[in-house]
Amino acid sequence: MLTRFYVKNLFGIFDNEINFRDGGITIIVGRNGCGKTTMLNMLSTIFSQNHSRLLQYEFEYVEVEISGHTLRIEPDDVCFNDEDETIKSLRYYLDSVVLDKCFREDSKINSPSFWMRHVPSLRRRTSNMFVDMRTGNTLTLSEVIDTFFDTLPDPIKDEIAGIPNEVYELIKKMNIILISTDRLKKTPVEDDYRRLEKVERFAVEDCSEELKNTLKNSLSEYANISQKLDEQFPSKILKSIKNVTPITIAELEENIQLIDFLRKKHIDAGVLEANSDKVLSVDLNSDNLDNTTSAILTLYYQDMKTKLESLDSISDKIVLFKNMLKSKFGDNKELFVNKEQGIEILQAHKEDKIELKYLSSGEQQELVLLYNLIFKGEKESLILIDEPEISLNVSWQREYLNDMKKIVAMNQFSILIATHSPQIINDNWELVESLGELN
Repeated sequence: MLTRFYVKNLFGIFDNEINFRDGGITIIVGRNGCGKTTMLNMLSTIFSQNHSRLLQYEFEYVEVEISGHTLRIEPDDVCFNDEDETIKSLRYYLDSVVLDKCFREDSKINSPSFWMRHVPSLRRRTSNMFVDMRTGNTLTLSEVIDTFFDTLPDPIKDEIAGIPNEVYELIKKMNIILISTDRLKKTPVEDDYRRLEKVERFAVEDCSEELKNTLKNSLSEYANISQKLDEQFPSKILKSIKNVTPITIAELEENIQLIDFLRKKHIDAGVLEANSDKVLSVDLNSDNLDNTTSAILTLYYQDMKTKLESLDSISDKIVLFKNMLKSKFGDNKELFVNKEQGIEILQAHKEDKIELKYLSSGEQQELVLLYNLIFKGEKESLILIDEPEISLNVSWQREYLNDMKKIVAMNQFSILIATHSPQIINDNWELVESLGELN
C-alpha cells in the first residue's frame, strides 16, 4: 500500500509531499506551476518499468513509502563516466541502504527496434507508436513497455531494465493508471486490410469498443461455466439422490426468488437477453416434493445460481455506470449497453441514435472518466486523475467526489486527484494535500 510520496527540490524550487488518505481518495491542490501534474506523471513513471522518463524532470530526489518500505531515487550523473562523456543515471536506496545497480539513460528499454524483435505481434506505426496485431490496440512506447515487459525472459529483463531487483519486486506489486488531461484524444486505427491509414477513433468510441469486448469475454466465461456444470449435472444428481438432505418448500421458493433477481439484474444491465436461460418453473407443494425431486431441484437451482453469479461483477459495474451517466444526461438521452454495440445512446422519445463522438465535451469527459474508473480500475490499484473538472459544469463537479466514493467502495482501489476546482472538493477538505512549499 502506498502511504507517502515526496519530491525534494522539484524544478529546483518546491518540496512537494503527498500523504495518502486511508479512505482511498486523496486530493492535491496548489498554484499553477507548483508541479501537480508532474507529481502524477512521476508517480506513474516510478511504478512502470521505464524509469528513463524520470530523467526529464529536475529534482534532488524522490521518496516513496510503500508496503512498509521507503524507496529513494536520486539523479546521479556521474554513476557512469566514459572519458569525457557523462551518462545520466538514477541511484536507488531502499530503507536507507544504497543499491549497487543504477538505471542508465542509454538502456535498450527505449529502443523501438528491440520491442519489435521480441514481441512478434507488434507493428510499427510511427517513431513512438505501435499496433498490437493480436488486439488491434494502438500503443505508445511507454504502453508497450508496461504491457510486455513481464513477458520477456528474466535474463533479457535484467539486461534492459537497469532497475535493481529489490526495487522491481517492490514496485511491481502496485498497479497505477494515469488518466491525463488529454483523455479525449483521438487514437489512430487501421482499416480492415491492415494498411496504415489516417483513420482516427474518438476516446468515447474506444471505451465503447473495449466494453463490447469485455462483455463478450464475460459471456464467454459464463458459457464455459454453464457447459461445465451441465456436463456434470447427471453425475451430481446420482450422488445427490443418495446423500439427500431434505429441503423445505420455503427454501426452494427463496432460491427461485434469488435466481429471478439475478436474471433480472443481468437483463437490465444488458448482459443477458430476456429470453436467455429461463428458470425452470415448477408448482411446489408438499404432495410433489419427495426426496428425489427435492434433491434434483436443489442441485438445479444451485447450478443456476453459480452460472448467474459469474456475471455479477460486469453487471454491477454496468448498472453503476449507467446510473451515474443517467443522472448527468437527464431525461433527454437513454444509455444502453450490449454485446453488439458496446455503449449506445438514443435520443429519448425519438429513439434516434446519437453517435458518441457527437456528445458534448462535458458528456464525453464524464463517460471516459467513469468508464476508466469503473471498468479498468483493479483492486488495490492507484488511479491518478488530472483535472477531472475539465468541461464539467458546476453541478457535475459538486457531484464528482460522491461518484468517486461509490466507485472506490465497489472496486476497492485508491484515487489521487489533482484539481484547481473548489467545487470538486466541495465539503471534503480533509482529503486535501496542498503542494507548492518552497524549499
